Amino acid sequence: MNSIDWIIINKSLDGTLNDQEAERLSEWLAESDEHRMLYQKIKTYDSYSLDEGIYEKWKSEYVTVLSRLKRRRRKNMIRRRILISTSVAAIFMLVAFFTLLLNGPEPVGSDHGVERPKVQLQLADGNLLDLDDVKENNLTEIAHINVSSSNKTLTYQHTGKSSRVEYNTLKTERGGEWNVVLEDGTKVYLNSSSTLEYPTSFTGDSRQVVLEGEAYFEVTHDPDKPFIVKTSDMNIVVRGTSFNVNAYSDYKTTRTTLVNGKIEVECSGNTHIVLPGQQIVFEKETKSIKIEDVDTELYASWKNGFYKFNDTRLEDILTTLSLWYDVDVIYADESVKELRFTSSGKIIRYDSLTSLLKKFEYTNNVIFDLNGKNLIVKQK
Repeated sequence: MNSIDWIIINKSLDGTLNDQEAERLSEWLAESDEHRMLYQKIKTYDSYSLDEGIYEKWKSEYVTVLSRLKRRRRKNMIRRRILISTSVAAIFMLVAFFTLLLNGPEPVGSDHGVERPKVQLQLADGNLLDLDDVKENNLTEIAHINVSSSNKTLTYQHTGKSSRVEYNTLKTERGGEWNVVLEDGTKVYLNSSSTLEYPTSFTGDSRQVVLEGEAYFEVTHDPDKPFIVKTSDMNIVVRGTSFNVNAYSDYKTTRTTLVNGKIEVECSGNTHIVLPGQQIVFEKETKSIKIEDVDTELYASWKNGFYKFNDTRLEDILTTLSLWYDVDVIYADESVKELRFTSSGKIIRYDSLTSLLKKFEYTNNVIFDLNGKNLIVKQK
């Protein structure tokens, strides 16, 4: 998808995207840094006050830039350097047009929505591969398993039989994300600052992986071989279902949210049954457990490229955002932690941090000072 309907861009500016449109926008943003950079420039300069004539001119400029980006991909290597310079110049001309038109200042602080840290794959022999630097589609051949990488997804496939069990470990830094399709077809979406350890092939009477951090699982059904996710506080046993696990070691809670299917959760010596639309929460300090009905989108929408908040504490929101945007949150006033926010629409995960923070500042309850990687939060 080299282009995107302008209507989707415009609706994202006023928070009126539906689920399908938000997913299309997220897919387009995930395709390239060029798309994200262009979108973030558009977000920097509000379109809400544009009259119809200016809107049409803006739309024309937007389509022109996309067209140039698309044409550039078709050029040969000899002319590529020249065309890259031309495309970059076109983008800067577009930015200059916005500046002249709206007379709006650049937001203070760095843009944490573009650059992505590296993701590493640790092989069974201890060697580390920086996946963002790997150019070849076929990474390596390990114990008769083909490992390929495309669209930030590792895919394991059988190429023969092997009695030896080897483990790989996928690691994402703050701000990183990656997906993996295990050899049984199970899909795992790994969030920022997370680690997943798994065998390159499943043997025996169960399928076991170890998680620290957050991941969304779509488990391939196998009634004879349960799938088990091990965290420091829970063992989650499934046979085919979709669920989200939030198990960061420095969080006060471990949460498992079930989207569909059924899971058994072993925790503190007891086994609990969790049904679709429910979440099991383990409080680490008190060792208490509760199961409650929740809106699963609040906890699983990140894997589709957006966030959703409903009466959520600011501290919890910023804890989530700090991992994605790679910032350290400093509270100048502890009372702001308890402020609660509800998003009127879906917040695009690939927005720049400065644009996102503006949404909270519009409430007139809180202000932010972004200095490098330090995000200082104050009561207004």
